[in-house]
Amino acid sequence: MMYFGMDKLANITQMEEWKRAYSAAIEQLDLLYQEENRLYYSTYAQGIQSERLREIMSVKHNLMTNESIALELDSKKKTFEKDSIWKRRLEVFLSKMKQESLDSQDELVAVQHKLQSELLESSFTVDGKVYNLGSVHSAIMENPDRELRKSLFEEAKKVGARNEELFRELIQIRNQLAKELGYQNYYHFRCSLQEMDMDAYIDEMNDLLKSAQDRSDYWDHRIKEKFGYKKIHQYDQYFSVFNFQESSEADLFKAERIKEVFSGTLTSFGLSMDDLPLSVECLEIPYGGFCINIHPTDTRVVVNKRDAYSVYVSGLHELGHAIDGVYSSYQYPELYRFYSSIAAEGVAELFQTIATDKEFLLKHFKLDDTTVIQLLEQKELMDIKMVKMNFYYSLVEYELYTNPERNFQEVANECYKEVFGTEGEAFHPASEMFYIENPAFFQDYNMALAIREMILHTFKINSLYGKREIFEEIVEKYLEPNQLYTWQERIRRLCGEEFTFRYLKRTLGKGETK
Repeated sequence: MMYFGMDKLANITQMEEWKRAYSAAIEQLDLLYQEENRLYYSTYAQGIQSERLREIMSVKHNLMTNESIALELDSKKKTFEKDSIWKRRLEVFLSKMKQESLDSQDELVAVQHKLQSELLESSFTVDGKVYNLGSVHSAIMENPDRELRKSLFEEAKKVGARNEELFRELIQIRNQLAKELGYQNYYHFRCSLQEMDMDAYIDEMNDLLKSAQDRSDYWDHRIKEKFGYKKIHQYDQYFSVFNFQESSEADLFKAERIKEVFSGTLTSFGLSMDDLPLSVECLEIPYGGFCINIHPTDTRVVVNKRDAYSVYVSGLHELGHAIDGVYSSYQYPELYRFYSSIAAEGVAELFQTIATDKEFLLKHFKLDDTTVIQLLEQKELMDIKMVKMNFYYSLVEYELYTNPERNFQEVANECYKEVFGTEGEAFHPASEMFYIENPAFFQDYNMALAIREMILHTFKINSLYGKREIFEEIVEKYLEPNQLYTWQERIRRLCGEEFTFRYLKRTLGKGETK
């Protein structure tokens, strides 16, 4: 078995020697994670499948599920009670071990892989053309043919209905394993790893939606008026956000210029793209983009090769992830690798505001003032709809883990009415690959939006574009420390107050802070 020397730690009695041995093991383990990330990049960006990925997963599984190693690290953590750095290093690693140990359990993995295969291999024909679930996602986002969007949505629901029992089995296995660890269910288990309270989040979201009700109703009216809808279904939500303004259309936002625009954005912070270990590719992928941070000296962004404003929105979001990967400290590799997704999404959402910065739009695109005003107006629509969609997806998933015996379609329908205030065509949860591969994640996006608004409020800005000194302070207090501090501590260091939804609530509802 390959344990990188961690299985020998219990035999070391001298503390400094133990620290050196642990650090050496972590460095070797991180080389494996780097290799894994390079292979994932090849898979996602180039379609290259590698058997080596399975081997790496097996090595990680054997290490992360080793109880004697976990016991040794937990014992040492107690001896480091007064050493905040070493205590945090072991806390973060043990948290990752706990997650990996549960998520790599044999029965769970077998069911998950079977469900993933069912979804990946599913296909259907609409109007003589063959589609899969990935192409449905792209069409729901961008295709102006509403009848086609509806047909694809309904076919995807059929795929979900066929796989409901398999997804229910996966949820029940996850729940049982979480209960054996003392958690109410698997969703609560994952939230504890993220150091957040899901029940408090739901209360905050319900309060936020009440305060934003008038603006939400205003935009729903505008959407119905513009597109001629009598009712807004789920297959209309994303399309209406990203295509509300004609100025979002392709001729103004060419994908071929994405590197040039990224370079100009970084220049506004006093950075040179040529000096950063950042690669950017435009490829035909079924989503907006992705970023893989292999190492601070190797971070890679892929953006959809499609001419559209939404691609620039996604691209700037991914650029935020890349900058996070470049500037996060690698002094303690486990604190770099096992990052907080809430903190990371907060950076990405902050960078995404650049897409609606007036100076940015005028400088990098040939836009007139009317077009710029339209895009700035679209930001409010985007914020409201994204918060509601994120809440909707998280609420559905939370209910599935709380009451897995329920009919999944009924859960999705009920939650749609609860969040959007109307009955409409809702997706089938078992057709959503994100739920299978990245469980209990959607609330992180709304937590990140709240972080974004806290930062904007603290520095009295509308976006980060051109704010070099502020960018440098964010690097120092928020990016560089990474998991040396919890995401809440990093927010407190940067903003001088505890995490709050107050400013997001104000932005969406145009009300006053409490």
